[in-house]
Amino acid sequence: MNGQEISSLIDEYEINPNTMVVMPLAYGSKIYSQIWELEDEFISPFKPIDIIKKSCTFFGSSYEGLNDMEELKKYRLIKIHTFYN
Repeated sequence: MNGQEISSLIDEYEINPNTMVVMPLAYGSKIYSQIWELEDEFISPFKPIDIIKKSCTFFGSSYEGLNDMEELKKYRLIKIHTFYN
């Protein structure tokens, strides 16, 4: 945007293994998403958080669930195996 023409405007997008970044892009008074993949670039009229939440749901999770998992990773849970003879 910043004087550039919207070249690849898309209505639907799911985050996939080729997705490198989904970042906010100001367009007037609205926030769009600029999506960079390995070999392509797209603009979506949705906010990045909306794309992320929709992708989580599409793949059978939730944004809140992923945040909870990230919080648990901070504690470095260690599994202890007990063997009895």
